[in-house]
Amino acid sequence: MNHITKIARYLVGTLFIFSGLVKANDPIGFSYKLQEYFEEFEKLKTYFSPLEGFFKLCHDYALEQAIFMVVLEIVLGIAIISGYRAKLTSWLLLLLILFFTALTFASAEYEIVRSCGCFGDAIPLTPWESFYKDLILLTLILFIFSQRNKIEPNKVNALDIVMAVLCIGALGWLSFSLLKWAFPFVVGLVLIGGYVIWSFVAPKQNVAMYKTLVGLIIAGYFTYRCYAHLPAKDFRAYAIGKSIPEQMQAIPDKVQYHYLLTNKVSGKQQEFNEFPPNYEAEWKYDTLRIEILEKGKEAKISDFSISNRAGDEYTDDFFIGYHFLLIYYDLDKACNDKQTEINSFAEKAKKDGFDFIGLTASPEQSEKKFIEKNKPTYEFWICDQVVLKTIIRSNPGLVLLKDGVVLGQWHHNDFPDYQKVKEKFLK
Repeated sequence: MNHITKIARYLVGTLFIFSGLVKANDPIGFSYKLQEYFEEFEKLKTYFSPLEGFFKLCHDYALEQAIFMVVLEIVLGIAIISGYRAKLTSWLLLLLILFFTALTFASAEYEIVRSCGCFGDAIPLTPWESFYKDLILLTLILFIFSQRNKIEPNKVNALDIVMAVLCIGALGWLSFSLLKWAFPFVVGLVLIGGYVIWSFVAPKQNVAMYKTLVGLIIAGYFTYRCYAHLPAKDFRAYAIGKSIPEQMQAIPDKVQYHYLLTNKVSGKQQEFNEFPPNYEAEWKYDTLRIEILEKGKEAKISDFSISNRAGDEYTDDFFIGYHFLLIYYDLDKACNDKQTEINSFAEKAKKDGFDFIGLTASPEQSEKKFIEKNKPTYEFWICDQVVLKTIIRSNPGLVLLKDGVVLGQWHHNDFPDYQKVKEKFLK
C-alpha cells in the first residue's frame, strides 16, 4: 500500500506541477477563463438571487484568484511528492480536485465554455477530456487521502528514484516534444530531482519543508513575472512569428463523392465516383455519399477585424507593410504611466513613414475622455475586445506587424525605445 501511495503521489504531484506552471505562464489568460465561468454562473440568479452578487464578486477578483490557484497547484504538487504536511496537503488536493471536477462536468454537460483552460493555450482540451482527466486525478487523490495518516516526509528509497526519473522524463517529453519549451522540465528537475537527491544526502534535515518553500518561491516569482510582463512562452495564434492572414484561412476537408445510380434497363444499382458519359440516358440518380479522405482544419483566427467608428472595415490594409498597433482592450482600465513615452514613440514612427494606431473596444465616450486627458498623437480604430485580450496580455500593449506577421510585442511595463526597435525591425 505504501508503494502504491507513493506512485500515486508522484503522478498527482507531477501533473499538478506541470499544470500549474503552464497556467502560471499566462495568469491573465487563466483569469479570463475564470471570468467566462463566472459570467455563466451569474445566470443562476434566476434560481437563487444572492448567487448573482457572489459570482459578480468572483468575476471582479478573477485575476487574484487565478494567481492564487496556479501558485497553490505548484506548491501542492511538490508538497504531496515530498510528504510535507501530508494531512493538510491531502485535504487541499481533495477540495481542489472536487472543485475542478464539478466545474469541468458542468462545462461539458451544459456547454458553458468550449475549452476548460486546464493547460491554458498550450494544450487545449475539450470540456469532456478535462472531465475525464479530473476523474482519474480524483481517483488517485482519493486513494492518497485514504492513506494520508501513513505518509512520512523525507522517507525516500529506490522507488523514489524510479518514480523521480519517470516523472522527470515525462516532463521532458511534454516540454520538448509537445510544448517546445524547456521550462517545465527544468523546474521538475529542480523540484522533484532535487528533493530525492537532497533527501539522500541530508536525510535528517526537513527537506520536505525546504523543497515546498523552494516551490513556493519559484511559483510566486514566475507567476508575477508573467503577470507584470508577458508570458515566457506564447502559445496563442498572435505569437511572434505567426502570420495573422494565413491563420485566418481555413483548410477544407478533402472529400470523395460517390454517386448511387440505378440502371434504367436492368434496375441494378451501382456506385460511381463520377457520372458516366450521358448517364441520364441509361441511369437514374438515387443518392449521394460523401467520403472524407482527409479532415480539414478550421481557421485559427476567425474574428480579427479592424474598422473605424462608422463600421467601415480596413483589416486587409493592415496586412501590407509595417504597422504599430497599440492595444487598449479597455481605455477606462488602461495603465497610462507610459503615455508620454508612447506619444513620443508614435511621433517618431509616423515621422519615418510608419503607421501607428491605437486599437480599442471601448465606446466612443471613453475614447473622447481618454483623448482629452492624455492627448495621444495617434488615432483610434475599433477591434473586438476578446480579440484584443487575446493578442497581447497588456493594457496597453504594443504590437508590430509586417505584412500581417507579428514581429514584436511589448508590455507597457517594458515599452521599447523607438531607435532600438527601428534598428532591429524597421529595415
